[in-house]
Amino acid sequence: MKAWWRKWRALILVFGVALVSVFAFPLLPDRYDPSTPIDLTVAPTFVTPIKMARINRSFPACVNAVRAAGLEVEAHSIASDEQGCGMDQGLLLKQGRYVYGGGVTMTCPMMAALAQWEIHVVGPAAQKHLGTDVSRVVHYGTYSCRNVNGALAGPRSAHATGRALDVAGFKLADGRQVSLLNDWDADDRKAAFLHDVRDGSCGVFSTVLSPDYNENHKDHFHFEVGGWGICR
Repeated sequence: MKAWWRKWRALILVFGVALVSVFAFPLLPDRYDPSTPIDLTVAPTFVTPIKMARINRSFPACVNAVRAAGLEVEAHSIASDEQGCGMDQGLLLKQGRYVYGGGVTMTCPMMAALAQWEIHVVGPAAQKHLGTDVSRVVHYGTYSCRNVNGALAGPRSAHATGRALDVAGFKLADGRQVSLLNDWDADDRKAAFLHDVRDGSCGVFSTVLSPDYNENHKDHFHFEVGGWGICR
């Protein structure tokens, strides 16, 4: 291919993208327009990662999105003298769609992912497989200044900076209990629900670890944002 044509083709491509940006994006629904603020209650689309990246860089914008999704939160920072621990700008969850029983402190991007998870993953999976909704999320905590898997040495866990949540099970609106330890390997609706939650969570969090990952996760899901990325 001649050099002059390669240059013109690049210019045409840049010009075409500019035209689409000017004329097409304003005509798109907000959920497909990357220039509009994110609505965490709307089902994710191919532009959601772009919008999430934007609020990840702006604490006020992230807090606004979380509150607009129905979560009651307040600013909460954690100081730490330990290297690799602490949370400069975070949130304390006072009330979500479900009850957590306190202790949910995490970064705003993680809280935004939690809002999406409640609305688009947990609720639909519970209705599909169990015919009811979840009332309570049973968890092992969020922030914790420790290393990966609680080891004495090695890299810090995402929990050390408020970027992770460990979920052990769920209490349903009809009073039933669902536990990863007891129900993950069963051949019933509870197991189908848990596997569906795991699979759906992979589109919300960057890292999702389940009992299929290793023995350390036999009794809980590990969710985190901003990690190295794995779904198992």
